Amino acid sequence: MPKILNLAGIAFIAFCTIGLTFLFFTTLGDDLVATITISVLVVVEFIALLSMCLGWIVFDITKRKQILFIAVAMGLLLLSDLFGVPRLVEVRTLLGVEQALGTFTGLLILVLRLCSFSFIALSWHVANKAENQLGIDPVVGTATILIAAGIVVQALMVWLVPVLTSDVGWAFQNVRTMILFPTTVMIFASAAGYLVRCQYRFTLSEALLCFALLVGCFNHLAFFIFAPEHAEMVSRFIIPSRLISYSCALAFMLLELRRHYRHSFQASSAKSEFLATMSHEIRTPLNGVLGMAQLLQESQLDDAQKERVGAIMSSGRALMALLNDILDMSKIEAGRIELEKREFHPSDITYDLFRAVSDIAAEKNIVLLCEDAPLTKRMFVGDEVRFRQILWNLLSNAVKFTRTGTVRLEATLAEHTPERIRHLVEDEEVYHFAVIDTGIGIPKDRQEQIFAPFSQADNSTTRQYGGTGLGLSIARSLTELMGGFMTVESVVGHGTRFDLWLPFETHEPELHPDTAGVHGRETSGDSVLAGSRILVAEDNEINATVIRGLLQRHGLVVDIVPNGREAVLAFRNGVYDAILMDAHMPILDGEGATRHIRELERVNQGGRVPIICVTADAFGDRHRDFLAAGMDEVMTKPVEERRLYGMLLRFLRSRNSACRPALYSPDVAVDLPGSNPEADTAPSSTPKKHTPLEYAITSERDKVVKVTEYSRLDQASEASIPHEHEMDLIDKARFKDMITALGVDQMALLVEMLAPSYQEERDRIVTAIKQADRDSLCRAAHTIKGMASNLAAAKLAAEARVLELYDGDFTDTIQDRIADLDRLAADTTDAMRRALQD
Repeated sequence: MPKILNLAGIAFIAFCTIGLTFLFFTTLGDDLVATITISVLVVVEFIALLSMCLGWIVFDITKRKQILFIAVAMGLLLLSDLFGVPRLVEVRTLLGVEQALGTFTGLLILVLRLCSFSFIALSWHVANKAENQLGIDPVVGTATILIAAGIVVQALMVWLVPVLTSDVGWAFQNVRTMILFPTTVMIFASAAGYLVRCQYRFTLSEALLCFALLVGCFNHLAFFIFAPEHAEMVSRFIIPSRLISYSCALAFMLLELRRHYRHSFQASSAKSEFLATMSHEIRTPLNGVLGMAQLLQESQLDDAQKERVGAIMSSGRALMALLNDILDMSKIEAGRIELEKREFHPSDITYDLFRAVSDIAAEKNIVLLCEDAPLTKRMFVGDEVRFRQILWNLLSNAVKFTRTGTVRLEATLAEHTPERIRHLVEDEEVYHFAVIDTGIGIPKDRQEQIFAPFSQADNSTTRQYGGTGLGLSIARSLTELMGGFMTVESVVGHGTRFDLWLPFETHEPELHPDTAGVHGRETSGDSVLAGSRILVAEDNEINATVIRGLLQRHGLVVDIVPNGREAVLAFRNGVYDAILMDAHMPILDGEGATRHIRELERVNQGGRVPIICVTADAFGDRHRDFLAAGMDEVMTKPVEERRLYGMLLRFLRSRNSACRPALYSPDVAVDLPGSNPEADTAPSSTPKKHTPLEYAITSERDKVVKVTEYSRLDQASEASIPHEHEMDLIDKARFKDMITALGVDQMALLVEMLAPSYQEERDRIVTAIKQADRDSLCRAAHTIKGMASNLAAAKLAAEARVLELYDGDFTDTIQDRIADLDRLAADTTDAMRRALQD
């Protein structure tokens, strides 16, 4: 009963509003009405056309049949108006006269309008069906309520307004009125359907559409209620009423389009937030893995150990590349890729890329050729990272899909600027790059589809060769973003050729007397930055140890603090040349700490210390937030030694030489050429690259020898371990690698930190259980898991992960889990201590 009263009240108020508008037009003069009719007519039909077009667009995006049916209905109404409105304006007679006379135009108008309201009725029906909502029965009752409310309102108008009279009997005897009866029934059914939908699921868009239908209901009902002498009065309200109803229909389409946009934006934001979070969670431990492997690679290793470390670096970089592909595709789709402009040596990139794919090529007996002579004497200005990414995707694909033969990279200066290249500015040149292989080839009908995201030439390609199908899509998108273009030619079974044209600002590289790289002086600490004091704010012990190890190799003095608050206190009490600030830390994060430090500098009127953000957040939006907080540069994890040192060199060389005379002594040579920290990523100890470059192929006999050496090394390592139980607690290989990289003393310090750090997180777990705070429990267990994993405590990390995913009740079961975790932590610490003594 309350629902019926609500529906009756809503209908009564709506019809009263429409009735007042109707009465307003009855007071206007005939000339003014004629002028309004002619003026509004074009606007009304344009609104109908626009509503139909918008409806089709919304349907094309959402695939909702409800929207399609309404768009079709608006199209039919527009078509009927084109037939009927001219006659209506010219003769000022009732709509329906021509239908009653049986003319073809009249019958066509009648059928079109009846079909239009039928489609509107179908629209709410399919919407209800898609949402598993109410059926037709409530609509029948609501239609009866609407008819009753309309009759009551129009009866009140006759009673209150003397000029209006009623003659229902005449209406039912006149064929010109009765011809509208089917259309009247259908429009009331349409309005009733949407009124019911608004009752159980209110949306502004459908409420407006319902009001538009109620306007039509009022008009059709007026033909039956009012006396024939008021026919002209009713007809003059037709065009203004259509302006109102069509405008409401247009508003419905716009609101539906807006709603879809908001849902899409929210979904995109949720996806971006998820990817940013996953990026940070994956990059943080991966930073520890690659950083430790990088330090280990520079230590004294035999050939077998070097090969193992190389495998770790290769696998870690492959994982990082996969992560970057997913993140880049997300940013490209969102249009958030921003290109940088920095100087770099293009020949260094081609050299590095060929070194990266050389191992895979050697295993497959593939000859790698690099013909990049035009690049050796040029310096490019552009986005080095994106340029490297494009070539890497093309070269790695070429090696992956080539079983035997050659993979060749050709780089030449384009003699003529192709038409598809963007407009060039001063000092820009177009370079042509070609990656040619003798691989499996691509069928003709699939050569364009391979550039679509998650698409490959054949459905079995992923199973046979692996990959996500994102590489070529990213490469082409980045190429077009940089102002170039890419083409492909291929013959199945004979190979593939990718051609790439890119514009770059170029100039001759500057010559420096000291071309020694960072690695040429790292063992003696003879560095241009030796003696500089660096503050590292990092809550992850493994990451902090990696950064300290990288910096101390160059003679820098490093202080480490675990959170932002400690970083502010250290800055207040000490003098530092630069600060490396982690973005995500407890107590006070990197952004907050940076703001405090900048405020202290402003109050004390001191110099500005460079603050470099070290973060696993890969998104440009977050980077802009860090820079807005006062940071000077953002470096994404994992930390690379040459990039870290180059970035510090760039900032510290610009500081006041009077404050640090030793740092800027003219007698000290600069380790890195140029001012770009990323201009040279290859160690100076590697042989100079010649062009063309051809890598030797590893024989099958050498591969057998290497496998045998691996087997013997594993047996020797296992024989040297006295307790098998300890190997269940710690990862022996990784633990030994960390000892080699960091030294026994540093590793012993980290082991002794395990127990108090575990106890701190355990206390948080106990508190979380008492308060039934599942989120705090998850965070504390996650911290234990990361800490244990970084210390090679494999079993402790696995058990902490089980606790992190715990979704049961806070009963004795979880207490038993914590007790088991306590014993495991104590046993792990003892096992590590014994391993350090072996």
